[in-house]
Amino acid sequence: MGRLIYLELKRVVSTRTVWIMLAVILLLSAVMAYFPISYMKTKRVDDQGNVIMLEGKAAIDYQKEKEKEINGEVTEEKIRSAIQVFRECYQEYGAVFPPEMPIEEYVRRIEPVYPLLTLVGNTLSPQGVTLYSMTDADIAPEDASKLYEQYRERLILEGKSEDEQEKIKELSKDIRMPFTYISGYEISSYDYMTLYILLMMLVFVVIISPIFSAEYQTGADSILRCTRHGRVRLAIAKIVTAILIFVLTFLIGTGIYILITDLTFGIEGLQTSIQMVWPALMIPGFTAGQTQAAVAAGLFLSMAATVSITLFLSAKCRNVQDSLKIALLLGLLPMILAVISSANLIKIIRCILPSGGIGLTNSFLYELLGTDFAHVGSAVIWTPYLIIGAALVEIPLFLILTVRVYCRREGV
Repeated sequence: MGRLIYLELKRVVSTRTVWIMLAVILLLSAVMAYFPISYMKTKRVDDQGNVIMLEGKAAIDYQKEKEKEINGEVTEEKIRSAIQVFRECYQEYGAVFPPEMPIEEYVRRIEPVYPLLTLVGNTLSPQGVTLYSMTDADIAPEDASKLYEQYRERLILEGKSEDEQEKIKELSKDIRMPFTYISGYEISSYDYMTLYILLMMLVFVVIISPIFSAEYQTGADSILRCTRHGRVRLAIAKIVTAILIFVLTFLIGTGIYILITDLTFGIEGLQTSIQMVWPALMIPGFTAGQTQAAVAAGLFLSMAATVSITLFLSAKCRNVQDSLKIALLLGLLPMILAVISSANLIKIIRCILPSGGIGLTNSFLYELLGTDFAHVGSAVIWTPYLIIGAALVEIPLFLILTVRVYCRREGV
């Protein structure tokens, strides 16, 4: 069996198109990691009062310096102080954002407490009011004492029904309060990681689609089946080869991406409560680091399920073109369904598709940081659980079906 796997691995990887695509997708991991870093911008006021724009790594380093006073636990005292700064600035200028407020004053006074004010705007301001529309009449320093209680209450109200609200209450009980904030980490890096995995999925659909079906077209399959190990063992060898290439590429590619972003933004920032870096109410009681690990794991399972069904289609279809077209359609279908409708049935179908966790705004990242539920009979299921559960069932199911379909192929 080891010899079969080696020969099959050599056959697949030595194909010029395959190794070029693998090299490109690995190189792309570093390129994609560069984007969230390059888009970082912040302002600094020099000794003469001039406002200087900083970008990239310089912006990250200066932002850490600017926000160092709010690092650590987000205590009631820090929240009260941030509210007081907001009120003073609003009363002085009638707004806390340029152009009404002088930009140099905004940089000096508002930006150092901006993460805290974002939390205040999402949690303590009246319903329908955000930080950008909040006034000094909407918030008072004494409100700081009820921030965490209010956060839980508003989070529960994100449920669209009593059942959903009860489920949110149950799922969010592990949120650690007070929150922790360590300056530096940028949540947009997770967006680019999901985009990178989407591109990786498209590459692997192209690589894996011919593994079985190409031999059907050339007739080599008929000869191979007559050999001693030409059925079950050969099918398993092809499956192991595809999975091995996928796992190594995923681990190396995402490893490079995560290493570059974490080292640049600062590993210490991974201790930040995810509630402090995502502008919405969230269920998971995760840090930024735990969120990163959960997103990577969810994307891995969705990728593995997509690889599995692509292998099945390759074994089932008579030519490469058919298996490639169907696999691409299934891979992109969750994104298409997310655009078409948010109805419960469509949501269930989208989540249980093998590539249900891969996409853009419908990706596992947004499901994990959202409050969306699917209703299956009387059960209320948080969509990340549905995506993971479906993938865990589909991976072995489609791999077993691949072997079965290949061995029982007609005409042999």
